[in-house]
Amino acid sequence: AGASVGSYMDKQQREFEQALAEEQRKNELEILRLKDESIKININNEVSFDFNSAELKHAFRPSLNKVAQLLSRYEKTVVHIIGFTDSSGSDSYNQTLSENRARNVTRYFTDQGIVGSRLITVGRGESQPRASNATEAGRQLNRRVELVIKPIIEGQEQKAYETPSNLGSS
Repeated sequence: AGASVGSYMDKQQREFEQALAEEQRKNELEILRLKDESIKININNEVSFDFNSAELKHAFRPSLNKVAQLLSRYEKTVVHIIGFTDSSGSDSYNQTLSENRARNVTRYFTDQGIVGSRLITVGRGESQPRASNATEAGRQLNRRVELVIKPIIEGQEQKAYETPSNLGSS
């Protein structure tokens, strides 16, 4: 089963990389493979949301459409949509902002036909920075949404629904 899951996720990753090659070239997003066979897509905030906003930018919708099309073809996965912020603002404000960003991406995917039961929405606020919040460049890296696409493995289905606990440093 492990080899077939790996093959399934390999094929899906290749298709993501092909479909999103332009976005990767422009450093708008990054596609990574995790040790548990999951695929992680880091979406940089400056292309997806305005500062201090949870409203999806119209210019980023074509990229989300590509992701949604691929997700609809690979139904044996669960997608964790995780929002993050920098440390500007209060903890509670940042938590709410991160949840709203993740929720808006989730809503966009359901509007594109992705079944809601496959989508897990999580906000992490400022709790898992990728970079130092001491500089604008670091804060920009910390304002993001990450997608973790986990395979549904027969006999271990519940694992697909468990959101990874720490994604900030990867």
